[in-house]
Amino acid sequence: MLKDCSVDYIEKKLKNYERNTLAATPRVAAVLIPIINHGQECNILFTKRLRHLTHHGGEVSFPGGIMDPDDKSLYETALRETHEEIGVESSGVQILGAMDDELSKWGHRVTPYTGVLKSTDFTLQQSEVDRVYMIPVSHLMNPSNYYSENWIHVNQSREVHFYRYGDDIIWGLTARILYNFISLMTE
Repeated sequence: MLKDCSVDYIEKKLKNYERNTLAATPRVAAVLIPIINHGQECNILFTKRLRHLTHHGGEVSFPGGIMDPDDKSLYETALRETHEEIGVESSGVQILGAMDDELSKWGHRVTPYTGVLKSTDFTLQQSEVDRVYMIPVSHLMNPSNYYSENWIHVNQSREVHFYRYGDDIIWGLTARILYNFISLMTE
């Protein structure tokens, strides 16, 4: 169980973590794993994308997206996208470190950054975000809310993770990043 959601604990875990880095792809992206301390509970914030969107419509995800030419780093990409999608200024996020690079199904290298949100005042991007979820880590770690399956893609077997929350399922790249984060924080 992840009992300590403090900045010090998460930062220490990430500092000592040898993350897996991948070579850059033609398009690179970054996401933020937004941590919120709410009372004694550690929470992770997710967005639910609007159903009508062409890419990832209706999916639950972390704030993030493709690096813009004006972004100086993927760190800036994660902060810019978080601001665009949920209205949190970069000064309202304390970045604690990065997790493993992941390859999206579209072939983009995605770098996840973990950060603590200093505020829960959100302004959602009306054209992209339907709503936000603040999900307790204890819910995500409950075995009745998690399952995995082995899927074959291009003759390779891959474990695909799924987390239930209400009527929604967190899966795909977001669930893979979440699984890695929870595994690191609880080892």
